[in-house]
Amino acid sequence: MFEDALKYLNGLTVFGIRPGLERIGKILAVLGNPEKNYATVHVTGTNGKGSVSAMLAEILKADGRRVGLFTSPHLESYCERIKIDGENISEEDFAAQIERVKSCGVAASHFEVLTAAAYEYFSRRKVDVAVIEVGIGGLWDSTNVITPLVSVITNVALEHEQTLGDLEGIARNKAGIIKLGVPCVTAATGLALEVIKEVAREKNSRLYEVAAPTDVEINLRGEYQKWNAAVAIQAARVLGIADEKIFSALKKVEWAGRFEKIGGVILDGAHNPHGAKALRESLDANFPAGKRVWIFGVLADKNFDAMIEILFRADDFVIVTPPESERAASTELICGRLKSRGIENIGVEDLAEAVALLKKSAGDVKIVAGSLYLIGAARKFF
Repeated sequence: MFEDALKYLNGLTVFGIRPGLERIGKILAVLGNPEKNYATVHVTGTNGKGSVSAMLAEILKADGRRVGLFTSPHLESYCERIKIDGENISEEDFAAQIERVKSCGVAASHFEVLTAAAYEYFSRRKVDVAVIEVGIGGLWDSTNVITPLVSVITNVALEHEQTLGDLEGIARNKAGIIKLGVPCVTAATGLALEVIKEVAREKNSRLYEVAAPTDVEINLRGEYQKWNAAVAIQAARVLGIADEKIFSALKKVEWAGRFEKIGGVILDGAHNPHGAKALRESLDANFPAGKRVWIFGVLADKNFDAMIEILFRADDFVIVTPPESERAASTELICGRLKSRGIENIGVEDLAEAVALLKKSAGDVKIVAGSLYLIGAARKFF
């Protein structure tokens, strides 16, 4: 049954999604509008939205609530995308949810089906609140049919330019999750912040700006998590949660694939220039010296030239391997870009071979970075 659900999902269009909320609206109407049966928190942003969502879910759980969490993409299993109180949905329940959505008879995209499945599952399991991470953008994202307790925009940088446009367009799209009279929290800066302020004024939404990282203890590595935690703390305070519960939860929160250290190797889903900058800063702060050896692979529609310029030092060694996606950038192309910058590299098509090379390398710091598809597949080897 689970395999049938996966086959059905994989047959749907994953990318090139048609904008609009009509289809998800029809599905949810057939299901009885389950998304209205519990409170929600809505989270978008260029980077950090998954980490902030995980932090908020843990904080809400510490506050005594039954908490749903919907995130994407997954690293190893679709079941990771839908959680209640930190526990993944079972394969049996996941398959049943996909079948319920499928039986609604509405032609929908891959992400719309998953969104509806999550919303209905949270209702069925009677959560008190669900933390919902946006898929892409915000305004026309299929998650954007809720009126949350608070809207969160972690940060805004260039991404999905073909879909969302320039920085102003991206910011306006993400600000599309701001609802009338609903408070909003953001760590955005510059032009993006100005756009968010404008939309917040139009929506009579009180805006809370996060201007500095926090120094509280967090159970997640990476300098950038201090910013994510600061956003989560502010959102939790808007929700009226006591600092004692907030700080206790942050000491326990877990989120895989983000400056995660397993078997002496750092795995980080830095899949765009903004994420690459955050990873580089974390590496420089925690491991300033020593030879760095990498496994690196990205999707072809990402700005990998900028990522290469940001991530790698002149004496790094990079093992290039493609993520498990038909959208993967070719190994030859990435190797060529690295070579043009004088960075020593080798191209390997098989991830198992790449991991074997990394493990026996003489690197002082070993890193797997790039696409989350790559991180998810690589975690199994460590």
